[in-house]
Formats: sequence, structure tokens, C-alpha cells
Amino acid sequence: MRPGWNPARRNKHIGTAAQGHGDNNRLVIPQSWHDCKVYWEKLDGWKLVIRLIAGRGVTFFIEPVSPGYFHPCSIDDIAHVLSHCPQQDLALIDYVVLRQPTRKERILAPVWGRALWWFELGEHAGPAIMLEAQPLAPIRWSRSLTPELRKELARLEQDGHRIDKDRRSYIICPSAESVRNTTLYRTLLHELGHHVDFARTGPEDWAGKTKTAKEEFAHRYASEQFQRLKAMGYVPFVQRLDLGQFSEAGLCPDWFSPPLLSDGG
Repeated sequence: MRPGWNPARRNKHIGTAAQGHGDNNRLVIPQSWHDCKVYWEKLDGWKLVIRLIAGRGVTFFIEPVSPGYFHPCSIDDIAHVLSHCPQQDLALIDYVVLRQPTRKERILAPVWGRALWWFELGEHAGPAIMLEAQPLAPIRWSRSLTPELRKELARLEQDGHRIDKDRRSYIICPSAESVRNTTLYRTLLHELGHHVDFARTGPEDWAGKTKTAKEEFAHRYASEQFQRLKAMGYVPFVQRLDLGQFSEAGLCPDWFSPPLLSDGG
């Protein structure tokens, strides 16, 4: 008897991604249907510190770090830089959040920081700047970069990161100093620049701006503010840690210390 045609045996895509195989176990950042908060708005074990900066209170939320991570900037570092920014710009934020990302978030959505138009935690709510804890592990980028990423690579090198190359990748090798430079002197001012741009533009016109235009404004703002502060002698400066206030606030100095390479990350 002649065997019938069995399409299942001839279909090359069975059991492959082309037919949907593996969709259910794809690496994604989990999001609960019962919680409207985005993953970066969820903090665990946080501590609260209020600092008077240029005559107004700014609330800091500090999340404990995981092994292999650290907060590159201390509260005193951030307060010092913000205190010398234009007061009308500083008035645009109420909170600074030092957050610990999960390993999955670090893989899928690595960032230095975020500008949050509205941040809510308990009874606290308002605009915020979020800075994420960082490891000292090397970062690989493809050799095929967009013009924007090429500019960012140059900025990272200027911050002090060592840039190595192999046949397929750029390897960004951070140090404790270079990570602090990127976070304190560029990301902090960059995210403040987003708040300034949003306030000047307005919600409707802001929504119509391209991502490139928004990023260009924030990069330009950060560069101009850093050069102004540098000319006035306010930056750069060595890390500032007020250890006397750590025990009172329940903070651990190790959260702000570079991890040992054996700690992972």
C-alpha cells in the first residue's frame, strides 16, 4: 500500500521558533496583571532619607544592593551636585531613588537611570530621578552600532571606562571611578535635563518629540551643566559619605562601596 502524505513529517518548522516553539519560556521581565505599577516602581526593603538641598527638602529612597552591585553615588554626592544646579530646575523634582535592579532586568533592560514624571511609594508621590545600582562586570556591545550608540560609546570612554575590542564586540570595562563618573556627572544631570525639557515643552508637545530629540536635549543639558560646575570648581570631587547619619537612617556603608570581583554581578 502506498503511504499517504504526512505533512507533519515534512514540515521543517515543527519544534522551531518559526512555529512558536519556546514562546512560553522566553526571557521576559514579569509583570502582574493585578498591579498597575511598572517593575522599576517596586522597591523592597527601602530606607528613607530627607536632605535639605538649596533650601528645599528632597526625599531619597535607597534600596539595599544585591551581591556584586553597589550604588556608585552617595546621598552626599548627589546632594552636592544638585545643590549647584539652577534652582528652578531643581524645583522640578521631589525625589531621588537609588534602586537595585534584578539580574533579569539587568540583562533585558540595563540603564544608568530614569526620569520619572510621577513616582508613588506609600504616601509619597511626585516627580523623581531614579539611579540604578551597578556591577563592575564588563559590558559587551555589538560592533554594529547606530550613530547614537557610537556617540554614547565615546561618552563612556570619556567617563573613564576602558573600551576593548574583539572581532564581534566592543567590551566596556568599568571601574568604580568610571561608573561613578557616568552616574554622578552625566546620568544625574541627564535625567534632570529630561525634567527640564518636559517642563519647558509641555505634555502635548513632549509626546510629539522624537526619542532622538529628547535624548539630544538631555545630553546637551548634562554636558553644559557639568562644564559650568567644573568651571566653578564644584566638580569633580572625591566621594562624600556622612557615616554619622548612616546608622540613624538604617543605611549600610557597604551599599556604596565597590564590590569585590569575587562577589559576582
